[in-house]
Amino acid sequence: MRDLFILSIPFIILFNTFEGVSQSKLAREHLSILTSDSLSGRGFTNNGQEKAADFIIEKLTQSKIRAGNGDNFRQNLSYPVNTFPDNVQFSVENQNAIKIYGAGKDFLFHSASAPLEIKGQIQKIPETFKLSKKAKNEIFYIEKKEDNAEEIEKITQSFLFESKAKNSLLIIQDSSKWSWFPSSKQSENTVLYIKDKLKKGAEISAINEAQFVPNFSSANIIGKINGESSDSTIMLSAHYDHLGQMGNAIFRGGNDNASGVAMLLALADYYGENQPKFDTYFLFTTAEEIGLLGSYFFIENPPIDLKKIKMLVNLDMVGTGDDGITVVNAIKNKRYYELLKKLNNNRISEIKSRGEACNSDHCLFDRIGVPAIFIYTLGGKQAYHDINDNGEELSLEAFNALHDLIIESLDQY
Repeated sequence: MRDLFILSIPFIILFNTFEGVSQSKLAREHLSILTSDSLSGRGFTNNGQEKAADFIIEKLTQSKIRAGNGDNFRQNLSYPVNTFPDNVQFSVENQNAIKIYGAGKDFLFHSASAPLEIKGQIQKIPETFKLSKKAKNEIFYIEKKEDNAEEIEKITQSFLFESKAKNSLLIIQDSSKWSWFPSSKQSENTVLYIKDKLKKGAEISAINEAQFVPNFSSANIIGKINGESSDSTIMLSAHYDHLGQMGNAIFRGGNDNASGVAMLLALADYYGENQPKFDTYFLFTTAEEIGLLGSYFFIENPPIDLKKIKMLVNLDMVGTGDDGITVVNAIKNKRYYELLKKLNNNRISEIKSRGEACNSDHCLFDRIGVPAIFIYTLGGKQAYHDINDNGEELSLEAFNALHDLIIESLDQY
């Protein structure tokens, strides 16, 4: 495209935008599959991640993308994780009336919680925040407020990982927004978050059948298409893992990051029909949510020469765009950021600049000197790391424009 006459440029933009419409429609279909019950939140139960990997490989193959890890799409790795595949319950009895709470909506177990089945009356922790270092089969309760959040976090960590308590439960009343994250550890105790305030002496019942998996098997998915030149490499990345489930509560990860996977598949589809300037890799990482373990493993075991990467564009949470996009590492990669703004032509409402932030897979590449940016969209549905990020209400407002802008910018960079 870079060699065409200037008079051809409007036609190119119109063509890409029209093509982007079809990609946006296809993205809806991909989102529906990636957030479906059968994939169980692309987490650690019911082969959710493996099914997601199979789906991605199928789509890459259909787009004429070949394996990027030798003869294999998969780069296998394993890591420890605490899982919640089975029964989780919480109920409160007051004056012979029993209220049953819904997992994910009304209560959450801390992701490091131990398996537990307990019934009894709650003990309220005094304002001095003194928690028994030694406890067994006991139930504690504390209310989180604006002025004690830091103290409660200290108590939580101590209760889970430092105290000599066993088989005990700490209930934290917390009416703020919840965000759940997986844990690579399992405690000997359990922490439960609840929206409702409980009365002293309330009779509660809690069941948590957590299972610790010391070597959970997963894989990065790597695809490649040869460019006109192999002098440099372009890498496009998006993590496909999410939080999985807690009992029957599924954390579907529509925006985070089924949207990024859908965008990467759309770009693979484009490049499968339009050879890029440089060799281009499509990296779908696992284990981003548990600490960037997939990208770390890739860097430690690179199937390519990392020094040849001209630019890495990481896509994470790109399902909205009503208020524009943000480019992380824009300051460090000012030339590429300015190129995005120059080519935008008001298709995306705003392109914001942000400095360094270790909040997605671009981070570890940036730390070893690979030029890397991270793009996420702004506005629209704000669900994050909760059961409401189901993909159904994502606007995909900037999807078409961002798809085209990435192609055009990499062609000219």
